[in-house]
Amino acid sequence: MNFQQAHFNWFFAASVFTALLAAMVVNGISPNARAQSAALSAKDDSRTAARQSGFYCNLKALNPAEREQLRQLTERFKAARVETTELESGYAFRFDAAKISINDLAAWISWEQKCCPFFDFEIELQRDGGPLWLKLRGRGGVKEFMRHEFGLE
Repeated sequence: MNFQQAHFNWFFAASVFTALLAAMVVNGISPNARAQSAALSAKDDSRTAARQSGFYCNLKALNPAEREQLRQLTERFKAARVETTELESGYAFRFDAAKISINDLAAWISWEQKCCPFFDFEIELQRDGGPLWLKLRGRGGVKEFMRHEFGLE
């Protein structure tokens, strides 16, 4: 066997050993380690589900300037809102397009989704200069939250 063949064999064996070692580390060295990893993963999943189930406003998601912009846009929306319609899983708000633009509405959504990630947002601008609508939806309980949060009671 020449030097090149010996070098190749050594390199190949080292590569196989490294791949096996990496597989053991990634998959867990023992069945017990795999079970512990699965338990931790399930625990993380349960925390995610718990976070997703509640309605909370993450006030730290916005810096003070962003919070102020959101507050100002919210006040403009209240003044421009001409109709509120209850939906099965939320509310639809119709706005006077002369008082609020679709760009303002998009900016409001970009701020609001950071602090209230549980909302589904839908903008509808109807043809031929028709009305501008914002539909806010979510899972069960969101309507009660919205009634209180947006003063719809």
